[in-house]
Amino acid sequence: MKKFLLTAFAAIAIAAAFLFGGCSAGVNLTDYVSEYRSDIYIGTQGEYSVFASYTEREYPYNADGNAGEMSRVFEVALTAPDNTRTYSVRYTVGGTEYTSELSFDSVQMIHSCSQSIAPPSETAIEFTVTCADSEDEPVVISAASVKSEGMLSLHDLLQKVQAAESERFAALTSGSTFCGELYVRLLYDNERCFFYVGLIDRSGKTYSMLADASTGEIIATRGE
Repeated sequence: MKKFLLTAFAAIAIAAAFLFGGCSAGVNLTDYVSEYRSDIYIGTQGEYSVFASYTEREYPYNADGNAGEMSRVFEVALTAPDNTRTYSVRYTVGGTEYTSELSFDSVQMIHSCSQSIAPPSETAIEFTVTCADSEDEPVVISAASVKSEGMLSLHDLLQKVQAAESERFAALTSGSTFCGELYVRLLYDNERCFFYVGLIDRSGKTYSMLADASTGEIIATRGE
């Protein structure tokens, strides 16, 4: 009887392990992302160029290995032929129109603004640029999203990166807790999309990875 009970208990324990263990794939790395730039819009009209991006990032911003509460930000950067003038921009996202005066950055030589909005779903956004101290006609710039249909989701990207750097991620994993944070930024260069993935541990050290946005293949790394 005792042997039977032990056998039955063992069978139940094994079944439970498969049932609950199979439902748990370990740490969900998306919960530990403290910055995610998910879209970029680029457009040019004459001597004017727009670079806009949508990002969700922690606030306050602190690379300390701990992911914080996220805030939404849509940033617009304008390159203009005359940097002595003051510009404003108007655009519509998700049916809502936004207007902002641009601030000039003398280091990067751009005029920029930011707005907290919901993630844009548009494949292209029209930006109307006006100059406060000029009677010139507004300049309309159509900026297209650089995202492609085959671009990996955040979840799938992190799975690919984790598999490629399994030992590094395992060293920061304790049970169901990940002892670090991740920065993920969409990049665009030479008509190709990439993801920068920064892995930050609790001491603030960063291991940087550059991954193909469609396959998740790690192309380059930096750090120890």
